[in-house]
Amino acid sequence: MRLAFLATGIFDKGGISRYGRYQIRAFQEILGEEVRVFSLLGPGPNDFEEPLAVHYHGTNGALLNKTRFCKRVLGYCLSWKPDIIWCNHLHLLPFALSLRAFMPNIQVVVNVYGLELWSDRQWVHALTLPRSSMVVADCHFSGSFVDERYKVPRDRIRVVWDCVDTKRFQPAARRNDLLASYGIPSSTEYRYVLALGRIVKGAEHKGYDRLIDCIDQLKSHNNFIALLGGDGNDRQRLERRVKEMGLNKQIFFLGSVPENTLVDVYNLCDLFVHVSDRGYGRGEGIPLTPLEAAACGKPILVGNEDGSQEAVIEGVNGRIVSPRSTELMSETIRELLLNDESRARMGSAARTRVEQEFSYARFSGRILKILKEFGDICQRPSY
Repeated sequence: MRLAFLATGIFDKGGISRYGRYQIRAFQEILGEEVRVFSLLGPGPNDFEEPLAVHYHGTNGALLNKTRFCKRVLGYCLSWKPDIIWCNHLHLLPFALSLRAFMPNIQVVVNVYGLELWSDRQWVHALTLPRSSMVVADCHFSGSFVDERYKVPRDRIRVVWDCVDTKRFQPAARRNDLLASYGIPSSTEYRYVLALGRIVKGAEHKGYDRLIDCIDQLKSHNNFIALLGGDGNDRQRLERRVKEMGLNKQIFFLGSVPENTLVDVYNLCDLFVHVSDRGYGRGEGIPLTPLEAAACGKPILVGNEDGSQEAVIEGVNGRIVSPRSTELMSETIRELLLNDESRARMGSAARTRVEQEFSYARFSGRILKILKEFGDICQRPSY
């Protein structure tokens, strides 16, 4: 079986690229050299430090680059004759389906996550998703949305939860020297909350403003410190807001976190928070950062409006709250940070659940199961 993996981007540190990298690893372990990877976007200065070999990558999202990308993929597929075109993003699905004009027997698979399903281009998705051979959702919430909104038959929808490298992401002692390098005070009396992700306009649903509001409501607990990791074009606005609210001693911005310190940054916190809201242009599938934090033995707090809630069993490995009430969210944070015993129990359960449900072994096993389904129907086509 030959598989061509088409990606919008595979080099940046976003959740979609991380998900795609795990898929590529699984494909290569299962199919060996019968895998080809094509990325529309090329590597940039703030991307993964660990390189990834691809068969072709473009440079940017400009029309000329997209044209070159499509031309290169078409030429390669016509000569190499893959059985499956697997798209890492809905935006690539129209192009992948157009390849059937040249290769009518090809199977087309597309990943879906969350935000792209209920924001822009919904009319395009309604035309293309039902024509795909299979839709792979990163959570049940998004899978159900595809079924209900886009009328894709349920027997063509598979759910493959995101995964975590549990050998890399493990509980470890807090590095006080790392806190000091960020100018953050360290003491056994402090309790640290961490949020991590892209701080960009258009991703406000991830909840940085909400967390700032919560820390403001909890400022009487001056031993509560929030760490905001990540970078982007909305960071300066948030930094100004924190300064204007007088929270500089309780909220610290870490900037872009290098891969070689990512695990240590997760292990700085006592509680990881990712409370997102959902609406047009807003929301998540199942975000990877809470799962990585859970693998490091941290209880996680998530929202109840999107796929995030699938990361948590309420009261076992964390808590699920509404993003519409910062008062309730603040009270939940307060309860968790003041109860060391409860956090320890939830943190242990968080690690166990990741090992059982979100490990790379489980992830690759689900990918293998899907490929075996195609193995039953894929015939070497004659073009």
